[in-house]
Amino acid sequence: MDYADAFAAARLLVAHRRSGVRLEALPEALVPQTEADGYQIQDLTVTCFGERVVAWKIGATHPNSQASLGTSGPVAARLYSTGVIEGSATLPDRLLIRGLEAEYAFLMDADLPPRDTPYSREEVINAVASVHPSIEVVDTRFTAVQAGATVIADSVGDSSWIYGEGTENVRDLDMRNAQVIMEVNGEAVVAGNGTQVLGDPVTSLMWLANDHARQREGLRAGQFVTTGSCTGLYKAPEGCSARATFAGLGEVSVQFEA
Repeated sequence: MDYADAFAAARLLVAHRRSGVRLEALPEALVPQTEADGYQIQDLTVTCFGERVVAWKIGATHPNSQASLGTSGPVAARLYSTGVIEGSATLPDRLLIRGLEAEYAFLMDADLPPRDTPYSREEVINAVASVHPSIEVVDTRFTAVQAGATVIADSVGDSSWIYGEGTENVRDLDMRNAQVIMEVNGEAVVAGNGTQVLGDPVTSLMWLANDHARQREGLRAGQFVTTGSCTGLYKAPEGCSARATFAGLGEVSVQFEA
């Protein structure tokens, strides 16, 4: 994709991100045609938006979500300080999708800068300070659900991300098999576990460090990485309350105010 077109698309997405006014579609000349185009726009969005990057999100970590999003594999995007919330949250409900995802998240204790040799599993775990329960709220800057390269350009539908108190006992937590439950309005609506996340949330973190972030600035100490949904994407009703419970770890909740 031509740099000038990618930059124009990034500026347009940032303008709608700031205003909250939904975009019907990108102008035809600015529509990304490939995943590489989408990431070019997304990377330029970071520059145009100018907000502090405090986390990374990983999505499409299961074949079902890859098919739904129209991607060839997992995808990633940066998260900004304005959308990251510690502890249970109350959010204004101006959402179109209101997609809820229960995710394991890692707080990085050390940098994992780009390098030629892939990081081993042990190196990646050693770079983690703690693991946390979290809920990602997925939405769109558009008036309708998007797919493929446009979703990537739109930062993989980031809206808000809420994380709870974590544990430093990363190695003692069975993130693959421990049950994760999403409740909406007091009712359990979906359950899953870490096997939905590229088979293991640590594997998801390794993918980010060794593939996606390695082609960019790498991972930095103090950043969070939320590794993908253990429960799929649940489209919740307007004005609802939701809670994600992670066996052996804890819980986190969000309330939407209509």
